Amino acid sequence: MSDVRALLKAKRQEARVNHPLASYSEKTGQLKCAICHTAVKHASAWEGHLGSKGHRTTVARLREEERVKEAQREQEEKAYGKRKADEESSDDGESKRRKVGSEDVDMDSHAPTESAGQFPNDFFSDPSKGPVSSAMDDSDDEAESTEHVTQDPLDLEWQQFQQAVLNPPDEKEKYDRATVFAEPEVASETPQGFPSRQPEEADAEEPGKMDEDQIRRQKEEDERELIMDRLMDEERAQEDADMRVTVMKAKLEAMKKKREAAKAAKIAKS
Repeated sequence: MSDVRALLKAKRQEARVNHPLASYSEKTGQLKCAICHTAVKHASAWEGHLGSKGHRTTVARLREEERVKEAQREQEEKAYGKRKADEESSDDGESKRRKVGSEDVDMDSHAPTESAGQFPNDFFSDPSKGPVSSAMDDSDDEAESTEHVTQDPLDLEWQQFQQAVLNPPDEKEKYDRATVFAEPEVASETPQGFPSRQPEEADAEEPGKMDEDQIRRQKEEDERELIMDRLMDEERAQEDADMRVTVMKAKLEAMKKKREAAKAAKIAKS
């Protein structure tokens, strides 16, 4: 029994696994993998779990999800920066157009009413032979000057409304400019169109497969673990039995003392 208790004590004092993904249950002290949520029987099997296909697949999936999130975050930041730059450039262009329009209006207001080379009205005896009046030229100049004046903000908003609602962009153009996002998928070990791997290559590339010695050692460890569990159960059962025996002995001793006291009292009365 002392050897069994020594083995149990050594088992309880077994070194804990020090790994970022290793965690222990607070109630049972069971070793678990933090990302796979898989229970590992003993510390010696931790390295085997890290090399298993399920663990490697979970790690690869988490890394791919993190990469996709980072890419989406970068795209959102770029889109926000581009939109802000476009807004600033449009504001600068509108202010410049307003400034140019105000300067043109000032120049038109200060222009002389008559040109320097205009003749008096009674210079020609026959008015029909005189030069053509410059009224048409003035009207043309006024039309050109009004074109340089900046448009009203309401007109700009109306043009934007026409472009967005009345004249929407072509669906094909929207489709060509669209960015498509999809959930990541785990790629197969053998890409489509490639020849399948040979058995020798598969055995060489998969470190999770164990040879006969490793299988034998694993089996021995499992058997040893089973034996230790049985010994612990037997020890608990033995402790419970010892406790019951102790309680029964105490009750019998109390009954004996009670009977002796009753006999002594009866003898004293007689």
